[in-house]
Amino acid sequence: MKPAGAVMLHGYGVRGYIWGPLQAALNDRLGPIATPDLEATTVTDLLNKAKARVRRHSLECDAPVAVIGHSLGAVLAAVAARDLGPEIVSAAVMLAPPFGEQEHLPGAFLQFLLRRRLIPPIFLRPRFFSSLTPRTVKRAVFRAAVPEGPGIQSLAFEPHWFHSAFFPTPLQQPSLVIASPADRIVPVSQSEEFARVIGAGTHLFEEAAGVAHNDLFASPEIASAVAELMVNFIVSV
Repeated sequence: MKPAGAVMLHGYGVRGYIWGPLQAALNDRLGPIATPDLEATTVTDLLNKAKARVRRHSLECDAPVAVIGHSLGAVLAAVAARDLGPEIVSAAVMLAPPFGEQEHLPGAFLQFLLRRRLIPPIFLRPRFFSSLTPRTVKRAVFRAAVPEGPGIQSLAFEPHWFHSAFFPTPLQQPSLVIASPADRIVPVSQSEEFARVIGAGTHLFEEAAGVAHNDLFASPEIASAVAELMVNFIVSV
């Protein structure tokens, strides 16, 4: 049976525009899709806005909907599933979710540069993308990136991810984590541990494939593979 709908939640420093390649690959197979732009000044505000948008989409679709998120958005998706329950959220798919300890935090000077967006994008893009994503897409994603406020910026520099104690029990809904060992932003070990804690299934791309953090939504080839994984999972639950 065709799913009733889905909400796709973006991560840090971007907005709903990132989902274009993945939406194209989904081709309406998940029903109506909402890709909200989430503006917030605090983590609590961000979580509340994400949950409100998921609840609204479920009401609009008159049925529980799937939640899908990337990076920080994957955390929002999991929290929405936890707090809203199966009556609102039918399934959760999380792409490269962070979790637990951040082992390699930037030093004070690098934090200063990152917070003020003083590092030229040409030096940052290789950490987020591989050659699997066309250069024009990489540039477009970075051009459209937005500065987050201090309350959201601080999440990237905390030694422990804020949500790591949020899940004493697994999610009630079926859930799937998709990640890559070649991710240079969120270590695959964090995503695997998050999957274990919330009781999610996992799909890891082969390390040799070289799938980078943002390739998961931006590379047409990888977005197509991710779309197939998501559709097959959500339709089966």
